[in-house]
Amino acid sequence: MTRIRACKAFVLGAVASAACAGQSAGPATTTPPAPAVEPDRSGAAPPPFVPIKTVQAGLMPSDPNSARSELRRSIFVAAWTLIRDKHYDKTLGGLDWEAQRRTYEPRAVGAPDEITFYRVMNEMLGQLGQSHLEITGPGAQPNPLLDEVVLPPGSPAAGAQPKGEPVVDTSGETGDPGLVVRMIEGRMTVTAVRPRSSADLGGIRPGFLVTHVGGREIKAMPPSSRALRPVEQRFYMRLAAARRLSGPVGSRVTVRYIDNDENPGETLLLREAPAGKAVRVGLLPPLHPQVKVTQIGDVGLIAFNFFLLDPVLAEVQKAIDGFRARGAKGLVLDLRGNPGGLGAMAIPIAARLVSKPLTLGTIQFREFANALTATPSLGVTPFLGRVVIVTDEGSASTSEMLAAGLQEAKRALVVGDTTLGAVLPSSVEGLPGGAVMQFVVADFRTPKGILLEGRGVQPDRRVLETRASLKSGRDPVLDVALTMARAPAKP
Repeated sequence: MTRIRACKAFVLGAVASAACAGQSAGPATTTPPAPAVEPDRSGAAPPPFVPIKTVQAGLMPSDPNSARSELRRSIFVAAWTLIRDKHYDKTLGGLDWEAQRRTYEPRAVGAPDEITFYRVMNEMLGQLGQSHLEITGPGAQPNPLLDEVVLPPGSPAAGAQPKGEPVVDTSGETGDPGLVVRMIEGRMTVTAVRPRSSADLGGIRPGFLVTHVGGREIKAMPPSSRALRPVEQRFYMRLAAARRLSGPVGSRVTVRYIDNDENPGETLLLREAPAGKAVRVGLLPPLHPQVKVTQIGDVGLIAFNFFLLDPVLAEVQKAIDGFRARGAKGLVLDLRGNPGGLGAMAIPIAARLVSKPLTLGTIQFREFANALTATPSLGVTPFLGRVVIVTDEGSASTSEMLAAGLQEAKRALVVGDTTLGAVLPSSVEGLPGGAVMQFVVADFRTPKGILLEGRGVQPDRRVLETRASLKSGRDPVLDVALTMARAPAKP
């Protein structure tokens, strides 16, 4: 029982990064208590935790006696200790973790500002060369630009310049203007627009090229402590665009673009509250799960944005059962842009698609291993028609585990682009001063022993979106998936 609970408790996927995309600066709604910090292996006890309220404005971070320096040192030691004591690989791949502390602690404590402090912290974590390692906290992100302001009641509609003095939003709720921007054919392109959103009403359409968000050009790659694979570059550019577009609900952000007739334009868009009920998972920001169920002829289509037991799992199971009852020939699971979530959810989804037990892979923790085995439920008739899984650079972790397990068992075909290759189970914990850290706690291998981390799931048929298809309203990836779902079964 202990092992099962441990497996279910961990966040799997790039979900933490994706969920934080809309956060500006600051901790979660409730600042968690500081964890106990153990002495390092040298025997020297780390400095005590300094509550955030004791930080004195005006003290220079280079002053070793300042409260801010002590707080930073407490954050550093807590993060460093978590990796030392809880990473699944006790050897950390041969990396000298003590040496990393000697190198990075003075740089972090003496950083000129909080943005630099967290950048140095993440640079140290990057030395491990793995996904699911990130720390953030108050001041980690730049302040909003001048046009990213919260508007008073009665402000003009989207596309018009705001009037009056901006007011400060204290609700903490994050929203977005309703568009998805991804790298297509090497250029940042609008790939989706939410119906009736500010972007939709403002005339933004799929195929538009986005050049600036909030007055900043978005062609440059975000800084990274290691070389990124092409799929990672596309993912992080997508994530950077989402972060720029997101902000306090009620605020606005400028978007400069080239439209589908190659004309330049600029509009001011309203950041709106996400649809659906917010769900909290540990220390992650609020998640807004969405499940879209459609039947296209004799093929069922299910798309969802997070792997969450409640409320997503029940809706997905109900949809699968409904397609089976209606005699659907095939099923398409659209996991594009799904960064993962709770790994335990992959098991009951797979169980609805198999007639006998099937192992999706093995999670190796520091001291023990868990096999993820999907077994058909008693009294439930599984869907045994063709299954096609659609992926892109935003499909990560639990999405990859489900896709790879079903693909290896020849129970599903994968169509689209290579997945992110970020498949290490992780946990999220609060650190001193409102900092939050996601860190790796386990490794994952497919049933054939393949490490997906840094590799990703390779599609059976690689199909990419193009700007031309977006402009015409076509989805070539889904078109191929539907065709494959309708293909006769091989003898």
